[in-house]
Amino acid sequence: MKIALLGSAGMLGSKALEIFKQSGHEILAPLRNELDIVREDQVENYFKSNPFDVLVNCTGYTQVDACEDKEKAPIAWNVNGIAVGTLARCCKASGRLLVHFSTDYVFDGTKSKPYQETDKTNPVNVYGQTKLEGEKLLQVAPPFFYLIRTSWVFGPNGPNFVKTIAGLLKTKPKIEVVTDQVGAPTYTGDLVGFALELLSRKAEAGLYHFANDGYTSWNGFAQEIKVLTGSTCEVAPTLSEKFVRPAKRPANSRFDLSKASLAVGHRPRRWQESLKDYLTKELK
Repeated sequence: MKIALLGSAGMLGSKALEIFKQSGHEILAPLRNELDIVREDQVENYFKSNPFDVLVNCTGYTQVDACEDKEKAPIAWNVNGIAVGTLARCCKASGRLLVHFSTDYVFDGTKSKPYQETDKTNPVNVYGQTKLEGEKLLQVAPPFFYLIRTSWVFGPNGPNFVKTIAGLLKTKPKIEVVTDQVGAPTYTGDLVGFALELLSRKAEAGLYHFANDGYTSWNGFAQEIKVLTGSTCEVAPTLSEKFVRPAKRPANSRFDLSKASLAVGHRPRRWQESLKDYLTKELK
């Protein structure tokens, strides 16, 4: 399979590049100076000039709080929204399959149960709104895409919660982490592995929810990092209202993983296992 991979320098994209290469696939990985996805003419020319079977889009403007800034918001709308529509149009017109990643932030977090693919979206921040716009521009019938929503992503080659907390645990006697937001951590290696399984199995195209199995609060996530790193720092509970942040976060980011598990024949491994692998093998 010949795969065009966008965003290969980022946290998710770098792991995709690693895993796709290990799996023996031929990879095209244009950098931003070679292909700017917000430039419609560049995207169209790239599709005309390069033969490939699948486009995997790991690009995204993911600075959640910065999206609330009036100067930064247009960047997010272009990258997370309009550009996705361009990629989708070019894939559909040329008969290529598209793999695209979205977020739990398309939901408002008020549901008491895990979110299913069929649940109504209602983002509570600009980042979620821009990602939902990309979804809407992508989801045209018949489906020619794997649209994978995920949550609480961590991995090498990028800023993430695990790296931040691991650093604080080394330097602080006490940190406070919220208990009133729950979700499922997702390791980039497992997320990419799921996308590859969908492609390899030629699973039904469409929307999937994927995260590592199980769920926790941000405080519980930090507590597990503390245990695995052997830190003596106190991880104290607190509530979201204590932290003033530009972007509101959903209280419930849990996903129902039934559809994803059925598509690949197994449930994802538990988040604690993925976290341990990351901390012991990849986090420097």
